[in-house]
Formats: sequence, C-alpha cells, structure tokens
Amino acid sequence: MSLAAQGSFETADGARIAYEIQGEGHPLVLIHGWSLNLRMWDDQVPTFSNSHQVVRYDRRGFGLSGGGEDTTQDPDDLRALLSHLGIEKAHILGMSQGAWIALSFVLSYAGMVSALILHGPQAPSGFGLPWDGADRFPLEQYRELARGSGLRVFRKAWGEHPLMTIPPHRGDVKARLERMIDAYSGSGLLDPVAPSKEAISPRMERLSEILVPTLVVIGSQEIPYFRIVADALVYTLPNAKKVVVEGGGHLINMIEPEKYNERVVEFLSELGH
Repeated sequence: MSLAAQGSFETADGARIAYEIQGEGHPLVLIHGWSLNLRMWDDQVPTFSNSHQVVRYDRRGFGLSGGGEDTTQDPDDLRALLSHLGIEKAHILGMSQGAWIALSFVLSYAGMVSALILHGPQAPSGFGLPWDGADRFPLEQYRELARGSGLRVFRKAWGEHPLMTIPPHRGDVKARLERMIDAYSGSGLLDPVAPSKEAISPRMERLSEILVPTLVVIGSQEIPYFRIVADALVYTLPNAKKVVVEGGGHLINMIEPEKYNERVVEFLSELGH
C-alpha cells in the first residue's frame, strides 16, 4: 500500500506521535483500540482514501508513538495532530477505546468534528449497567499477569478474550492480530502513568450535546455487553443510527473488511463530503 505521507510530530509535553496519511478529500481520522496500533486499519485505508484524506495514527503509548498511555491526554493529542496537519474539521472514526477518545474529542472540540463513527464503543461514564458478566474486561487480572508472569502470559490471555475472537477460517487475520498484540509494549500494565489532566469524559448525561451525524457500528457477533452499549448510544445520541456487519465480532473491520467498508462508505456518502 502506497502512502501519500507518513511522519511524526512532538506534542507540547514531548511525546512523539506517529501518523500516516493517504488520499484526498474531506479528512477522515481513524483511532485504534487498546493494545492495537494504526495497522489495524490496513484493510480500510485503500477504500476510504478513494474519497477522503485518511489520517491514522498511533495513540501515545502504542505502536511507534512515544509517551505513556493516557486517555485524558488523547483528545488533546488528536487536536495537536490535526493542527500539525492543517486540518480544521474531520470525520472521526474510533474503535473500542478509540471510540471513547472520539466521544471525548467531540465534547472538547465540537467545531472540529463533522461526523462520528463509533465502532464497538465502550460504555460512557455513568452507564447504568455494570460490565461484570462473562465478557468483562479483567484489567486488574491482566496487570497481575503482566507483572507477575510476564507479557507473554498476558498476551496469551488477552488473545483469548471474547473481544479478540477471530473465526477459525481467518488464520491470516489472527496472525495480524497476534503481531499487533506482540508489538504492544504493555507499559499501561507494567508502569501506568497518572492521568495528566482532568479529561472531559464522555458521560451519558452529556451525549445529548453531540449533534453531529453519528454511525454506531458493531459486528453481528459482538460481545453481549457492547451490543447493549451500542443500542443505548443510538437511543441517546440525537443524530445516530446503528449498522450491524455480519460475520464477526469486535474486530469486524479486519474479519469482514469489504462488508465493513461498504457500510462506512455508505454513511460517508450520505453526508455529501
């Protein structure tokens, strides 16, 4: 895949953020999920860049970017990236924890967002239903594994979580996913940094402030809790709709890229830019 540009820039606090750009048109920013990196979008960029200037980047603490994981700093990092690239307004697509960042960003910088795409979004703060079922994310357990048994043991456990499920016939995708998880430094588990600031958190009671067109995307085999979250977001956000992509779960963009891309492109086409 040819790249129109790739590079990095330094944030105000000295963290270096790596990014790649391809295509022309209205900007579309892709934000990866936890433990992943910008490579998770490899199957999307060739299609999306036919009609948009696609910007993808490694969040601080992931991939080739520096700094420690800090979701309170992520929205400002994105604003700095857009400023560095001379982009005043963009569509924002965030996956999982990246969707949380996208919601935080639009609440902080509403004028810089023309549309939102929330892929497998986490629950906003204040969500009434606790995530404590069989599909829960056992962060403390993963921290104990990483610190006590090493990153190899953590990576194996994380790869077996329902969120990371890959259908048996997609061994190629499983190999790609394993490479990304292997590339995760584990810094957020081994040496977490204190939040750098008080973030504007995406809380349920603030969702009514988000007026931009919003698409909530989930795979047909998404974990039960995230299916509930998706429905709640569509119910609460003033200008949202949901699409379900058949054939996979949380990583549906990697499992069924053609179907996923088609639904996203359809939504973007309806916006007229």
